[in-house]
Amino acid sequence: MDFKKRKINLLDNIESEPESQDSSAIQKKTPITFSDKPKKKKASGKRKKFSCFFILLIILFTFASLVLSSGNDSFLAGIKNSYLVRQITNILAPSQKFLAGEKEDRINFLLLGMGGPGHNGPYLTDTIVIASFKPSTKQAALFSLPRDMIVQLNQGNYRKINSIYTIGEKEEVGSGGPLMKKIVSETLDMPIHYYATVDFNGFVELIDAIGGVDIDVERDFVDYQFPTYDEKWQTVSFEAGEQTMDGITSLRYARSRHGNNYEGSDFARIKRQQKIILAAKDKVTSFNTLINPKKITDLFAIANEYTKTDMEPWEGVKLVHLSKGLNTQQIITQSIDDRAGGYLKSGISQSDGAYILQPVSGDFKQIQVLVHNIFSLGEAFDEQAKIVVQNGTAISGLALNAVNYLNQMGYNVVRYGNSPNQSKITTVIYDYTGSKEKTKDSLEAIFQTKIEINVPLEYSQTVIAQNWGIKDENGELEKLDFLIVLGTDQKIPEGLEIVATIDPILLNSSSTTSTEEELEN
Repeated sequence: MDFKKRKINLLDNIESEPESQDSSAIQKKTPITFSDKPKKKKASGKRKKFSCFFILLIILFTFASLVLSSGNDSFLAGIKNSYLVRQITNILAPSQKFLAGEKEDRINFLLLGMGGPGHNGPYLTDTIVIASFKPSTKQAALFSLPRDMIVQLNQGNYRKINSIYTIGEKEEVGSGGPLMKKIVSETLDMPIHYYATVDFNGFVELIDAIGGVDIDVERDFVDYQFPTYDEKWQTVSFEAGEQTMDGITSLRYARSRHGNNYEGSDFARIKRQQKIILAAKDKVTSFNTLINPKKITDLFAIANEYTKTDMEPWEGVKLVHLSKGLNTQQIITQSIDDRAGGYLKSGISQSDGAYILQPVSGDFKQIQVLVHNIFSLGEAFDEQAKIVVQNGTAISGLALNAVNYLNQMGYNVVRYGNSPNQSKITTVIYDYTGSKEKTKDSLEAIFQTKIEINVPLEYSQTVIAQNWGIKDENGELEKLDFLIVLGTDQKIPEGLEIVATIDPILLNSSSTTSTEEELEN
């Protein structure tokens, strides 16, 4: 579709959720205050503006990587290897200059989607993704953060993460991105090197400009409470199966949060958002797009109008070269939610009635471990190690929580249950084969313990498989890789909270729904 020929006003077709910007404040102490009017951004000759397509890393980055990794006998390779292009590249991206994070072998991008001008809460970030690239191995990963998760803005002052960009813009126009980078970096204890944003208008135009995206909808679902731009409701529905979605349909699919059939959670929505991102990446990097000058021109025109980033032009060119050889079909995806055994728990803030998510452990250390080790976790998934989990304590449900925790990250847990010995204080992990190093390293990081290779007879592979009847498809005893015997060190004390909350199930459904709708920021 030629987006320039669309005779519509996108603001009349793109929905906005009814939102209250003040309702996102979750605090223990007095919140920070702002002047009535946004401050004007100081004039600067160093203003950074560089075209990026819905998330610089996923589109521009992968588009370029395909060009750079094409075969030497192809037309694109001829362009790639031309003397003129090499000279221009050397001027724009001299080899002696490094991207932020390049020397540390991990470049982290903060990718944000928001309503934009014309919407209620235009700078409330509906989509929050950490995109990481590891130059040495050419790996990329996406880690999504739910918008209702609280973060600390300053001492004792907690806000929903999706309100931070707005707070920055209120304080000083143009400060939303830098403030988001700072707060996310502090929360995850990890540097965020660059950020990129796209608003709903840009999202719709970008998807239409590439002719839509191909999505395999996992299950039918209906959302009877999808918001319209004029603060009313409409019904949207999706049928299971493979289909091509245009911009508006893709936006609705990515933003729906009240669907039935298990599609009404933030976790489900995050998964759909990741699907859209990866599908857009596939479409942009397709041969038909790469050889179509008009499509390329249209994409960059839209990106220049609707997206923002703090990446300099030379940095974008350097990223193109670093991404050579990236396998765009094996991007690691991860997210967190409030399922049993998960990283977060939901609640209604006692201070202002806001629906929030906060770490079950009372701090962000578990989440930090997951984000920091996302590449080793991805490599561990490829090993598909067969894992057995035993509860070595008298604490009810400890094994199930651990299994849910591991399953969310993609591990292959073949069996779980109680250990005959339930007096374990420290968690022990036994390695039966010694051949799956990535799984070994990741399990050590997750459970904060060292792997044991000297296995007592009662915990031997044969004994465990025989006693628990674990067999392979041929009826033989399964060859196991790891046994995790949980100790009391894995128990998370109940009632740990950063912000005091009321359990949502204690409120009647109507009041909870009303509260959440007011706070859909």
